[in-house]
Amino acid sequence: MRFLGFVFILKLAFVAFLFQFAHAESPPLATIPGKVADSDKALPSSDNDKELRSSDNDIFSRTWPDSTWRQKLELLAIQSGGRVKPFDTFAREGSELLTGRSTYRGLPATDFIFSIAVEPQRWQHEKFLKVNHRALKTDLGLAELENQFSPDQLMKSTRLMPLFQELDAKQKAQEKLDPYFQALQTLGSQLSFLQEMLNGRALRLVPHLPGKGVQNGAWLGFTDFPDELKIRFALMAAGFTSPDPATRAKLSEYVEKFSDLAKSQNPALYPEDKNLGVETMFNKVHPFRWAWIFSLIAAVVMTFAFYSTAGWLYTSGMVLFGISFVTQAVGFALRCWIAGRPPVTNMYESVLWVSFGCLLFGLVLEMIYRKRVIALGSLIFATICLIIADNVSGVLDDGIHPLEPVLRSNYWLTIHVLTITLGYAAFAISLVLGNIGLGQIAFTGQESKTLPLKQLAFYSYRAVQVGVILLAAGTILGGWWADESWGRFWGWDPKETWALIALLGYVALLHARFRGMVGPFGFLAGCVSAFMGVLMAWYGVNFVLGVGLHSYGFSSGGVSYVATYCSAQLLFILWAAMSRKKKSAAAST
Repeated sequence: MRFLGFVFILKLAFVAFLFQFAHAESPPLATIPGKVADSDKALPSSDNDKELRSSDNDIFSRTWPDSTWRQKLELLAIQSGGRVKPFDTFAREGSELLTGRSTYRGLPATDFIFSIAVEPQRWQHEKFLKVNHRALKTDLGLAELENQFSPDQLMKSTRLMPLFQELDAKQKAQEKLDPYFQALQTLGSQLSFLQEMLNGRALRLVPHLPGKGVQNGAWLGFTDFPDELKIRFALMAAGFTSPDPATRAKLSEYVEKFSDLAKSQNPALYPEDKNLGVETMFNKVHPFRWAWIFSLIAAVVMTFAFYSTAGWLYTSGMVLFGISFVTQAVGFALRCWIAGRPPVTNMYESVLWVSFGCLLFGLVLEMIYRKRVIALGSLIFATICLIIADNVSGVLDDGIHPLEPVLRSNYWLTIHVLTITLGYAAFAISLVLGNIGLGQIAFTGQESKTLPLKQLAFYSYRAVQVGVILLAAGTILGGWWADESWGRFWGWDPKETWALIALLGYVALLHARFRGMVGPFGFLAGCVSAFMGVLMAWYGVNFVLGVGLHSYGFSSGGVSYVATYCSAQLLFILWAAMSRKKKSAAAST
């Protein structure tokens, strides 16, 4: 979730947040007229936090006779981040924003986020807000060795508001934010989310009535609920927080009745149950996590198969290869169903798509040449991509968000972005095969008799041919799209320029091979070094430069890791070259 509305937050909302969190005795539902106002009696008092935490009614020890309430709550539709989604998705995104994880201390995201909504005082002194940047922690007077802090700790910092004002000035001036202010921006997003939860605006659980559409089609937040829905929500809160087992036993019923009543407000706007169910299932199944597990096992099996003549090892590895490929295909199909668009609109989705493309091209080339190293190489890169996508949510946002206006063309999005990123996938196979070849020389000083450099260079050559065709086609199609969107075919935008540089790098490599200017070793070294141009076009423009018309893809994070990788690759090439030269010198004497 992006940090929005900084001016409002800095000048008004954040002050209100501090006051409200410090003095909260009940959630927004305490404003309900009549007998429902008594529902705050079911909420624990914040006067004695230690006693609250040791209570049998604490959220971490609380149980419900009927556990089906959670599944029903997960399927409640809520409008957030520009689209309507299940509460399960909303809760997971909120938990990841606040804590960096989709669960908190073993507490499901649904329980965690709903608890913040209906018993905020429980969390006043709980250390759940993730702050990693050491210099920011020092300036805020926080413990440098800790990474999680409570809202109460942040309230006591006198530097927070001045820092937000400085950040606001930088954003107004459209300055590129360094890691310090990026961390501050994330902290602002966390506090903004908490503020929206506390005042009820984040709980957009009810569609507006037919004929009474509001600006931008916004659903109703808690304060705008009809009185009957406020009462239903209060009953849900009571069933969630009450120490009385009989009240807790009715929570499932309360959630179901709230859902039915919310849906009845405007059935045409409310998503179908099957669509909400598909997204919730997608969240729980984690198809891309299973994909990297299968591909990792397949890579291990194929490694053994490479050194063995046993046919069953190769067959087993290819079966696991196929399972990983199909699992990814199913994951993409589900994500497309949920988003209603091709799955390549941010860095997270493109990493997954490149992984999928690696397996696709690896499978095709393996079926043609029947050389186990091709399957192994594609599995290695695909596994790395999938593991990165699954484990660095702080850098790669895995949320499904509405498209930027310039991207709202499934036709161009499909033929341009998918084509270019498939080109990256083909180059990735040549990268891994190149490293395998260089590794032979670097570690042994000579090439393998069973897998000579000439053979590896030929397979890499085939992969590069496919990549050049796709990258060239994708770049030309991108210019066509740019002409429709921005009124010019080519403008030397950083994204366009680096795509051209990457393309020319591989074209030069093909030309050098055709003219006999490089041998197998040189071609493999070229495949490894040329991929750095792909990294710059793919990652660097968005995460390092952050300038140009392709601003919809800009983000931050991971620069040190990518820089380390590039440095390591250059040193590896140098090491292999020196080992080769040393071996040649020894052979000539």
